[in-house]
Amino acid sequence: MSKKKNVLIAVAWPYVNGDLHIGHLAGYLLPADIEARFQRLQGNNVLMVSGSDCHGTPITVQADKEGKTPKEIADYYHERDVDLFLNTLKLSYDLYTRTDTAHHAKVTQDVFIALLEAGYIFIDKDKQYYSDEENRFLPDRYIEGTCPHCGFEGARSDQCDNCGKLLDQGTLINPVSKTTSSKVFLKETQHYYVDWAKLQPKIEEYVKKASPNWKNWIAQETKGWLEEGLKPRPITRDIDWGVEIPKERIPKDMLIENIDSKRFYVWFDAVIGYLSASMLWGEQNNKNWQKFWYEENASGNELKHYYFMGKDNLVFHTMFWPAKLMVYDEKLHLPDIQAINMYLNFAGQQFSKSRGVVIDSKKIVEKFGNDMVRFYLTYIMPEKRDSSFTWEDFGQRINNILIGNLSNFIHRSLSIAKKSDIKVITDLPLNEDVRQAIETAVTKSVDYLENAEFKNYLQNILQLSAFGNKYFDEKQIWVLKKNDTNAFYQELKQLYAIIIALGILMQPLLFEGSQQLFQLLGVEVPDKWPEQEAFITKIEDLIKDIDTSIKPVPLYKKLNEEDLTLE
Repeated sequence: MSKKKNVLIAVAWPYVNGDLHIGHLAGYLLPADIEARFQRLQGNNVLMVSGSDCHGTPITVQADKEGKTPKEIADYYHERDVDLFLNTLKLSYDLYTRTDTAHHAKVTQDVFIALLEAGYIFIDKDKQYYSDEENRFLPDRYIEGTCPHCGFEGARSDQCDNCGKLLDQGTLINPVSKTTSSKVFLKETQHYYVDWAKLQPKIEEYVKKASPNWKNWIAQETKGWLEEGLKPRPITRDIDWGVEIPKERIPKDMLIENIDSKRFYVWFDAVIGYLSASMLWGEQNNKNWQKFWYEENASGNELKHYYFMGKDNLVFHTMFWPAKLMVYDEKLHLPDIQAINMYLNFAGQQFSKSRGVVIDSKKIVEKFGNDMVRFYLTYIMPEKRDSSFTWEDFGQRINNILIGNLSNFIHRSLSIAKKSDIKVITDLPLNEDVRQAIETAVTKSVDYLENAEFKNYLQNILQLSAFGNKYFDEKQIWVLKKNDTNAFYQELKQLYAIIIALGILMQPLLFEGSQQLFQLLGVEVPDKWPEQEAFITKIEDLIKDIDTSIKPVPLYKKLNEEDLTLE
């Protein structure tokens, strides 16, 4: 028996300022759900947490657009996201919360105080954009201008969504207010800063240990930041929507000017949600959350932490979050796998809720089903480079690969089976090449999923079904059925073994098709994967329960050209 794990699946917190598009689904929601399902099937203890990012200027900008309060916007889109995740996408969260709770605020403030008391927080003056016309400081998302690095004209003042670079204040070209289009200028204001340069040795030690388990581009980008040297970064902003600064817990000589009109920057508080959500899960369910965060509480199980997000959140997760954890409590387990994806585009154009370039996650799943969407987004998942969704490619991949390869093999094999006593084939042996193909597929799938390599995992499944199709054709099963009953039954056993192996391996990704497949076989859906060395034995046992009287139907329906739209 392999050692069991306590696995934390930490999923990026989506802003509740609009409906979620498939860029979010491909970037972090789907990968996290595949991993969580796989780890549960392995028999591991899993805690998958996240929630709505209710703070920051994306919400206040949307509130201004709609003439509502930030809380009204957060409430509305949070409920829509909860419904989307639970009822449409069927994501397997253990807890999905939000950042505007008193519980999350308290944990955020505790982390801040820990940093302050350890000497990593200092006060400095910063220049922030100010609008005379609006008589206020304007947060980053209220400012728009031209990126000094790539020339993108829709960059905000702290980061360019086009090239992903973080921007120093004052470097944006031709900055204007997004709400009034009036010119803005920089004005001094006092804020709290984290001295990341002082924390860099701790961060470097963590990265050296953890980065061999990351994708190469993630490790290289992180190391590039460290080679340049980390600089202090403000963690407060002049804004009235966010986690309040706990002024009653701060020494008088460390209180900043106008502290009541400032809040923590959203990037500082959101990542703390992974910890605060774990604590909340324990509180609400009378569970020991510490067994997922402390080796001493893990009952001898190995701890493993997976983090899922888009590339624009890389620095906050590979460097800033581990550093905060180390300062808050040095015994806390640090992130293991940083499963960061690049961007999914739409026909070469970047998805953007604010610019209306979207494919709505709810609508596409309601039309095509979870499996088709999950299959295609995994097939093109932007794990190492940006990728692009197109309707034409979606239709071709579904028809030619999901259906033409995987579903076709399963349907043709089930359709040719004789309606007879399954006991005829149960004692027949598995051919060595079939056994080897299955065992290889299982071993590779487990390895790929442990390392969050989802495209490889899918390709591995498709290779097994391609092997099945080739085997079917080479053995000319239809000829054997007519001319050689004994040989037919021998080969039917091989086909069933491959089909059941596919059904099991499909579970983390194509959960609807996998469940339907086991229903067509008339056998119980496995709730746990057997140990790798016992996989063949499990398959043999399931073959004994197959009901050949059930009429087979295709798992998926072919798409026509007119289907390929949401309009």
